[in-house]
Amino acid sequence: MDKLKIGKIIGTHALKGELKIRSNSDFNDQRFVVGHKLLLENQNKEFVIKTVRFHKGNYLVSFEGLQDINLVEKYIGLNVYGYKDDIELDDDEYFYGDLIGCTVKQDEKEIGKVVSIFHNGAHDILSVQTETKKVSIPYVDAFIDNVNIDDQIIDVHLIKGFLDED
Repeated sequence: MDKLKIGKIIGTHALKGELKIRSNSDFNDQRFVVGHKLLLENQNKEFVIKTVRFHKGNYLVSFEGLQDINLVEKYIGLNVYGYKDDIELDDDEYFYGDLIGCTVKQDEKEIGKVVSIFHNGAHDILSVQTETKKVSIPYVDAFIDNVNIDDQIIDVHLIKGFLDED
């Protein structure tokens, strides 16, 4: 099964083995669920989520059999991975990793490549590296015309002034 990096363990919380995970996942509500299995960097086993809650911008997660701070402190700093197959996507949904590296075009003219994606609280933003700078393009219907993951192309329709070249 394909795995994706979905976050990083940045600390512990209290004494009952909760790990503080800073998520960079695109489907948090489906990733951090009791019973789901996660992988930790350099660990050769799956970890089953026993408890999960959102607290001060991070997920507090405990794993089955590890409800003691002394058992989990060694995991601080490790990356957290989830399985791609755990998430059921709609036709117009993609994993962040599928969009990174895509060529962004407008009217068949190449603008640049997607180098990263972030969520601004309202919607996702594509960070696109052009020849001269990075441009942020909201991932909304008003700007995104078509996404072809197989060919790694995103067709956009940007308004005047977006690229400062008009």
